[in-house]
Amino acid sequence: MAGSAMKIGTAPISWGVCELPDWGVVMPYERVLDEMAELGYAGTELGPWGYLPKDPATLAPLLRERGLSLAGAFCPVTLHIPARYEEQFAYAMDTCRLLAALGAPVLVLAEAGDAQRERIAGRVRDVDPCFSEEEWHRFAEGANEIASRAKEIGLITAFHPHAGTYVETPREIDELMRRTDASLVGLCLDTGHIFYGGGDPVAIARRDPKRIRHVHLKDVSRERYEHALARELDFTAAVGEDVFVPVGEGAVDMKGVIGTLRDVGFDGWLIVEQDIRIAPGSSRRPRVDAAKSHAFITARLR
Repeated sequence: MAGSAMKIGTAPISWGVCELPDWGVVMPYERVLDEMAELGYAGTELGPWGYLPKDPATLAPLLRERGLSLAGAFCPVTLHIPARYEEQFAYAMDTCRLLAALGAPVLVLAEAGDAQRERIAGRVRDVDPCFSEEEWHRFAEGANEIASRAKEIGLITAFHPHAGTYVETPREIDELMRRTDASLVGLCLDTGHIFYGGGDPVAIARRDPKRIRHVHLKDVSRERYEHALARELDFTAAVGEDVFVPVGEGAVDMKGVIGTLRDVGFDGWLIVEQDIRIAPGSSRRPRVDAAKSHAFITARLR
């Protein structure tokens, strides 16, 4: 990695571990952490709340003995519904406290979505369900409040656009960025989800590089993506058909993304993610794809 200050990490989703119920086979976290370390990754994100131990005194040695750092945590929240705000805010604060206790730098905040938006991921039109003006206001103010509290305990907040949520499309990403405080809420440049929602991650990175606080490198098979949209698959079904592929094997301009990040002096984490689902009885070895992604990125950071 000579010549670059960027660090390469990964996340449990690349091993099929997701916060959504009935997603697929959940591999033991000890095996997942072992494989991350063996492949040369420098860190991991937390994964779904409760997958890794929530006690810092338990988790810290598990990471340390493998030479892994905790890079951050994906935290999907529903902030636009008043009746849910208190418990969602509490969940975000629990996540922040665990990150801070382990020296992790970034809270990766996201909108949690719902069944309506999950069904039309990648196919959102102007007439489809979206935030009202009041819901936008509530969500943005909630994101600012969480980010402000996170900052008080030493964390950066990066907002993650996500397929199947109310912040997916380029217009919705721009709206979230416009409505939030740039000194508090940055952007998690998730290349795969931005592409899936119809955006251009290179253009976004070039347009407002100072807003990028964290990066998820994720690649998309154009053929499977177009097939999923044509068949009107929901996001979960599309992932089940392997719409996401190892970094460097898909349609996302990864060379352009990495080159742009180098040009603007980004010095944070590059988190390799390949959203996958492992069916019961599958012989799939996520380690193989994770190794391909690591090799591709490492070669371009030399």
